[in-house]
Amino acid sequence: WTRETKFPHSVWAAGRGLIALLLPNFDVVDNLWLEPCSWEAKNSGALFCLHEDGSGAGELQESSMGAWLVYIGIGCTKITKARNEGSMYGNAESRSYLEKKLVFCFGSHIAAQLLLPFGEENFLSASELKQAQEIATRMVIQYGWGPDDSPAIYYSTNAVTALSMGNNHEFEMAAKVEKIYDLAYEKAREMLKKNRQVLEKIVEELLEFEILTGKDLDRILNENGGLREKEPFSLLHVDYKEPLSRSFLDEGSASGTTFLDVAA
Repeated sequence: WTRETKFPHSVWAAGRGLIALLLPNFDVVDNLWLEPCSWEAKNSGALFCLHEDGSGAGELQESSMGAWLVYIGIGCTKITKARNEGSMYGNAESRSYLEKKLVFCFGSHIAAQLLLPFGEENFLSASELKQAQEIATRMVIQYGWGPDDSPAIYYSTNAVTALSMGNNHEFEMAAKVEKIYDLAYEKAREMLKKNRQVLEKIVEELLEFEILTGKDLDRILNENGGLREKEPFSLLHVDYKEPLSRSFLDEGSASGTTFLDVAA
């Protein structure tokens, strides 16, 4: 595959790797790499992803037969979950870790906004944006970790039935999810914009060598004046101007709150 086809995948991987590297006490970046192999898969959907740690995203093309989809090259990341933070099980997840995870979900999306040609869409980050929505929803509805730091919990995993809060109250909850989502987006954008030179260098070296280790990323960060975030890390201190994720809420309609169902 050519440098041109590798570029969006390099940007995807670089955005994920750099945002993880910049977050304090977060998951460890082991490797970023480009996988040029191609293979076929029948009726597999619209986008290929390898995502336990987030791992990879690739493009699809339809064959002349019309039934088989062919994957041509992917960008991959290997990121190891931090052992001293968070957990995949219930309320053992800390607010600090989930806020960092939420910011992390926007890394590849914002990298594409910064580096891809104007008007060129990149769908490689679709699953990560969906994950960000799910995390933001869980934080507000299940844990009570909203942007106003409210302790209220609106959903329990062991509840027998769902509790109807009424359309107005559900819309208020949707607005809180939207805001925490937007705060994370703003923070991720701020982090990558002030480290744009580092991001561009990672993409450049990934295009050239097709694999970078965690040590390579540390070297690039140090050589290009990278600025890591420090503890205490909190989204509550992010400058919030106006909503960005307007698609979450349909004005004047309760249907805009249906995304709250992801908490269940």
